[in-house]
Amino acid sequence: MEALAYLDIHTHGRLEVETAISVASLSMEEIRLENTPQELTSAGIHPWWLEDMTAQEIETLKTHIENMVKAGRLWGIGETGFDRSYPEFVDQQKELFDWHLNLSETFKLPLIIHNVRSGSDFLEVLKKKKPVMPWIFHDFRGNEELVKSLLQLHPNCFFSFGLSLDNSPQVRELLPMIPIENIFLETDNQKHLDIHDIYLRAAEQLKVEVDFLKSQIWHNFKKLTPLEQ
Repeated sequence: MEALAYLDIHTHGRLEVETAISVASLSMEEIRLENTPQELTSAGIHPWWLEDMTAQEIETLKTHIENMVKAGRLWGIGETGFDRSYPEFVDQQKELFDWHLNLSETFKLPLIIHNVRSGSDFLEVLKKKKPVMPWIFHDFRGNEELVKSLLQLHPNCFFSFGLSLDNSPQVRELLPMIPIENIFLETDNQKHLDIHDIYLRAAEQLKVEVDFLKSQIWHNFKKLTPLEQ
């Protein structure tokens, strides 16, 4: 029986690992070229990009993303979200997040989320917008209270972990408190991270076998888009 591949829910560029399958988030240049290098691809305007972009450049990127969505070339939207490390751009981040959210809901695509000290912002959006499509919080570093609040408002929230399983005792403690049906794992293009090692660490924290975790995460993945159900 062929071994099940490891799923990396969020990285940048092609993952050169034969035993793994990844969802690649496009760079700014790839979006401009409308270049989708693999089947599982997402595209969005990262909140970090805003400080170096003009309003016209943002509108141009939005057009390219819309083109790829309408052509059926994207698996997901993002990454996008809120980052309170850039307070001068919060209003712009909110406006852009609404745009990404509308795209996600209209075209029935999962939304990959960047969240830095912005839990209350996402809770506010959930209360107002009541989205249906899945939200995937990549490199999640929140707490159990935030997880419970997000899932109460939107049961279709998922939480992905990678580097933090190495360097954050708080995240390692949090992982078993999250329903395994709402968990993903990722490398986020960290060159020193191996997706196999991430699964091993997560399995140790969850007290399950790696093969069981791989199977569960693929089951979670199949719930993300209507085409996969």
